[in-house]
Amino acid sequence: MPKVTQSPATTRVGVVGAGQLARMMVQAAGPINIAVTVLASSEADAANDIADHVVIGAATDELAIRELSSLVDVVTFDHELVELAVIEKLELEGAKVYPSSAALRFAVDKAYQRRTLLAAGVRVPRFVILESWDEAAFDEAVGKFAGVPVVKAARGGYDGRGVVVTNDLNEARKSARRMSEFGEVLLEERLTLKSEVAGVVATNTLGERVFWPIVTTVQTNGMCSEVRFPAQLRPQELAQAEDVTQRVADIVNAVGILAVELFVTEEGVLVNEVATRPHNSGHWTIEGTNTSQFENHLRGVVGLPLGDTTPTEPFAVMVNIVGSDEPGSLENAQAVTGAHVHDYGKTWRSGRKLGHVTVTGDDATSVRVRAWQSANALKTSAKMEDE
Repeated sequence: MPKVTQSPATTRVGVVGAGQLARMMVQAAGPINIAVTVLASSEADAANDIADHVVIGAATDELAIRELSSLVDVVTFDHELVELAVIEKLELEGAKVYPSSAALRFAVDKAYQRRTLLAAGVRVPRFVILESWDEAAFDEAVGKFAGVPVVKAARGGYDGRGVVVTNDLNEARKSARRMSEFGEVLLEERLTLKSEVAGVVATNTLGERVFWPIVTTVQTNGMCSEVRFPAQLRPQELAQAEDVTQRVADIVNAVGILAVELFVTEEGVLVNEVATRPHNSGHWTIEGTNTSQFENHLRGVVGLPLGDTTPTEPFAVMVNIVGSDEPGSLENAQAVTGAHVHDYGKTWRSGRKLGHVTVTGDDATSVRVRAWQSANALKTSAKMEDE
């Protein structure tokens, strides 16, 4: 791939949200002459201290979104907890918003996502959508799935929130009833998984598209705890995962980053979720590939050529730092050979994502052990699981 070009003049990008994803976008923006303004929900948000400009306001507040849009050339997002109607208004008025409201809807509305992907012939878990509480429909789903369904709020879930996975039928029933007070509820068949993997894609405004390699992801309590490159898949499974990722990218048609989380089962590969923004499964690309997901997201939304996604080393492992009972030692974490420690600048809190560690190299076992050594020095609450 030819060497990517630099932006000839500073382009202003506005990011709805100022969390860790926005922070890493800001860090990627300087070398390609992009200035980033963030819409922060509070003065303490993770990206505030390094952003070029900060607007304080809720991501669902139309006035705050309009203020952000007035200050920048392009608007993008670090989460999907937004009001689509507001985004649609901006688009109709001529604002450049990427991904578009049409693409965002796949991440904002899980019910829409499931219906649309299924209609397009993409495999997803069997599901039932409750538009309001309907006990008979819930019981029918239980019988149809031959077990306790996974319960998901169609809107508003993030990092495991809004999702209930339980073996207790009464708990699932109560959760579905409670969620239905706020909107549609998705009931899904609970699958027996061999593993979980993810594909990450970047698309620019000119239609150019690049893919990163498929990676294995490990979830702990609904939150990603580890990402491993390359994915531990059989050749046929890898080919399926790549094909499904490409098909979903064609359907969603998101400018910027699209992440596709996948379930691997004995029966094949199915879509779990999609995200139309930089994603935890792509954090390893900062050190692990020639161009990170964050740089290519920015390149995509401003219309620059996309960067090369070739891995820098044969193996990479990313481990999330999730707050435990007490903070760990940043100095000890950084002392681990080859460890790249990313501190999100957040106030320490138990259960909160505080950063991540990435290690790359040519020996799979050594890379993984060192990544976890560094993460454990920071006292991450996640635990290294057997492969």
